[in-house]
Amino acid sequence: MRKIDNSMIAGLLGGLIGVICMDISNFILWRNKTTEGLYGHLAGSMIMKPSKLNKTSNFLLGQVFHMTVGSCLGVGMSQILKQFGKDNYIIKGGFFSVVVWGFLYNFGQKMNFFRMNPRLTKSGYASIWHHLIYGLATSKAIVTLAAPNVFPEKESINTQDKNIFRNRFSNVNSFEEDDLNTPIYS
Repeated sequence: MRKIDNSMIAGLLGGLIGVICMDISNFILWRNKTTEGLYGHLAGSMIMKPSKLNKTSNFLLGQVFHMTVGSCLGVGMSQILKQFGKDNYIIKGGFFSVVVWGFLYNFGQKMNFFRMNPRLTKSGYASIWHHLIYGLATSKAIVTLAAPNVFPEKESINTQDKNIFRNRFSNVNSFEEDDLNTPIYS
């Protein structure tokens, strides 16, 4: 499989894959009546009245808007991986998704971005779950789709400490008589 050399394209595609996984989980929970609505309804309520969202074409417009936002957030995830390295990408994706959830779900409702607000507690828990799925799937997709040279390998702090220790004490066994008489600090 050919890998993607551009981090922005990898982020867009990874975000799209993540938002599709998120929507599949949302649809399953919605069918089992564990959540109040689909993300197409919620995103569509930003641009039209909730009563108009029952029409299929309006719901699809909301769904396209939701998928566009998810794809664009994937670019942010790819920039995080580019800046801090792709080690522990699952943890970075989970953290990113919870921060995004906190901003969109809490701040968005306080500022009345959405005309349709979920009222049940289980919808809030389902939303956290869906955003975690989004973050994990997005980070995995970005790392899988991107070429190895897109995200440089960063050394973790533990590896750096080991290398410093190894460099300082690598010549311990090669002391000579003159080394013992030479002061360490001058």
